[in-house]
Amino acid sequence: MHIAGGARTLYRSIMALKTFPLEKIFGSRTRVKIITLFTTGVKRPYFVREITRTVNERLNAVRRELQILEKIGMLATYEDKRRKYYQVNESFPLYEELASIMKKAGPGVEDALFKNIDRVGEVFYACVSGYFTGNPASPTDLFIIGNIDEKKLEQFAKAIEAQIDREISYTPMTLNEYEYRVNFNDMFLRQIFGGAHKELLNMLPPDLRPDEAMNKKSRNIIRDIA
Repeated sequence: MHIAGGARTLYRSIMALKTFPLEKIFGSRTRVKIITLFTTGVKRPYFVREITRTVNERLNAVRRELQILEKIGMLATYEDKRRKYYQVNESFPLYEELASIMKKAGPGVEDALFKNIDRVGEVFYACVSGYFTGNPASPTDLFIIGNIDEKKLEQFAKAIEAQIDREISYTPMTLNEYEYRVNFNDMFLRQIFGGAHKELLNMLPPDLRPDEAMNKKSRNIIRDIA
C-alpha cells in the first residue's frame, strides 16, 4: 500500500507541473529553459550566444548549464568556423521523458529565428521540417500557407540563413492551392506532414489543419478503394 500511495503522489506531482517551479527539480531556471528549448523547440544546432538570447539568461549561467548537460550526455557538440554548436542527443536515456514533462509544463521557449514570421504577409499556417527537424525526406525546410509577400519572405529566409550559416529551402502556398492539394492527397504535403515537422503558427480552420485534413483524405481514399 505504501508503494501504491507513493506512486499516486508522484503521479499527482507530475500532473501539477504547470504550477510547480521546475527549477526545484532540475537545479536552476536557466537549465529548465535550456532543456525546454532542446526538447520542445526546433531541432537544430545552436551556438552559445544564440542560446543566451533565446532563453534570456546571463551568458555565464548558460555556459555553466550547457557544460553540465553536455557532461551528462543530453547535449552533443561540434565546432564549425570557430563556433561551438550544441544539439540535443535524442538517444539520451531520459530524452523522451524530459520532452514529455516540458510539453506538459507549459509554453516552450520560442526560437528567436522564427519570431517575426507573421510579418511576411497574411500567414494562416507555418511549420518547419527538413533541416530543422531532422527530416531528410521533407521537400522543404520552411512551409508557409497564406497571402505571402515573397520579397519579405526572401528577406526573412536570408536572415535565418545568416544566423545558422547555411542555406534553407522555403515554400509559400496560397490557401486555395493548399486546399486543392489536400483534396488530391498531395505527395508534397504528405512528405512534410508524414514526417517530423514542428508548427510555428496555425490559424487554419479545423477541417484544414494538417493532421485532420490529411488523415480524413487518407481515410476517404481507403474507403473508396475498399
